[in-house]
Amino acid sequence: ADKERKQQFSKIAQMRTQIVGSNAMGAALDSKPNIILMLADDLGIGDIGCYGNTTIKTPNIDQLAKEGVKLTQHIAAASLCTPSRAAFLTGRYPIRSGMASRNDYRALQWNAGSGGLPVNETTFAKMLQQQGYATGLIGKWHQGVNCDTIDDYCHHPLNHGFDYFYGMPFTLVNNCQDNKPPELDRVFQAKLWFYTQVITFAVLTFLIGKITGLVSIPWKVVLFLALFDFLFFASWYSCYGFVKYWNCILMRNYNITEQPMKLERTTFVLLNEALSFIQSKKHKPFLLLVSFLHVHTPLFTTEKFVGKSKHGRYGDYVEELDWLVGGKGMGGWEGGIRVPGIVRWPGMLPENIVLDEPTSLMDIFPTVILLAGKDVPQDRIIDGRNLLPLLQQKVKHSEHEFLFHYCGSYLHAVRWHQKDGE
Repeated sequence: ADKERKQQFSKIAQMRTQIVGSNAMGAALDSKPNIILMLADDLGIGDIGCYGNTTIKTPNIDQLAKEGVKLTQHIAAASLCTPSRAAFLTGRYPIRSGMASRNDYRALQWNAGSGGLPVNETTFAKMLQQQGYATGLIGKWHQGVNCDTIDDYCHHPLNHGFDYFYGMPFTLVNNCQDNKPPELDRVFQAKLWFYTQVITFAVLTFLIGKITGLVSIPWKVVLFLALFDFLFFASWYSCYGFVKYWNCILMRNYNITEQPMKLERTTFVLLNEALSFIQSKKHKPFLLLVSFLHVHTPLFTTEKFVGKSKHGRYGDYVEELDWLVGGKGMGGWEGGIRVPGIVRWPGMLPENIVLDEPTSLMDIFPTVILLAGKDVPQDRIIDGRNLLPLLQQKVKHSEHEFLFHYCGSYLHAVRWHQKDGE
């Protein structure tokens, strides 16, 4: 096993060297530059070195910051996976696309659910696809799969502008790892357990009454209630055992490749897929979204990084993420709203710049579309703003005067930034 892991690391290192040295990574003056977006899951702004952490080693991410622009007031549109990713992909607040909920179900709970990113929403991948870009998504999706049938794929990445998808259509949860307490859909589990207890109490009451002759209810009614109770109990129990097979899967395009997924090898598999995509598409403009499973719970880490940090499993996980870039620390989370943001474009953006202006993950949408030579859609409200003038320091201030923070579909706060001269 150790020999196999060493061979994997050696192979990955060779592929990296070829890619970094390749002209395919894009000449800075190309009118259609290659674009690689790396999205980390649940990474706190205080958990990496270039944002002030002195005890977790993140040299690769820190190097990106030295060679590019570091955003210190970069805001996510939501603190949960599903709505924040919808906003990132569309440049719109999730409430505009219906990806915000009024109840406890504020993130998609099942692969088999009918919810997801609406088919009439336009992602930056779809816009770049129309401009001749090869578009790929490696990693986490969490925007739904099907609508009405098990194979209509209406919410699937390939129906939202990606030519290629390899990764997890859902998200990591404790259910994906053995010997972890289940966390999925606790509201649903609690309701099932409550109704199971109520029906069990009724069955026992009727049963005792029937035996003692206090009630004259027919035996078939008691047996029916007992069967009903068993089904409720089975449904509740299944949440603890079967979720791993329903949700914890890997797909290549429309085909399931691992069910359940093997967490111990997922890191290498996703990295190899990302590098292979870049190699295969290097002769045409491409957009690659690397959507890391890191550092969402459960904190699974390959043996190379176990025990390497000073912050336990989480620190190990962050350092492995940093290695991936070169390929829920609560103290650094800030509620999941202010997040790390680094933009690097050699020859076109200044190096080692720190921007304290308010920016948003929604800004990625108009920025990459304009870089690809496409106009921003005019048939809908786009909440993101083009970052390029700010990144190139052609303007001093962000176009965002207000940034809204929703908790589900409820407005909780507004960030106001006074414009220049006002």
